[in-house]
Amino acid sequence: MKYYVDEKTEIEVNGETVAQALDDLTAHYPSIKSHIMDNHGKLRRHVNLFVNKENIRALDGLNTSVKVTDRIILMPSISGG
Repeated sequence: MKYYVDEKTEIEVNGETVAQALDDLTAHYPSIKSHIMDNHGKLRRHVNLFVNKENIRALDGLNTSVKVTDRIILMPSISGG
């Protein structure tokens, strides 16, 4: 995914929820949006997002609250054979 964010490994984003943080990310790097979100605005199945090591699917999904000190990790699944 670094290709879509100018090869950066860390990016500071703003938002009170994961969804708002992703909106901020995609506002600055629009080409990444289609790789993490589907046409209905839902997180793609092969994309995992973690807030402080907790998968958001086990929390409140995209509505998971985040604080300034939280770390959001975007990790695409790897598959194939």
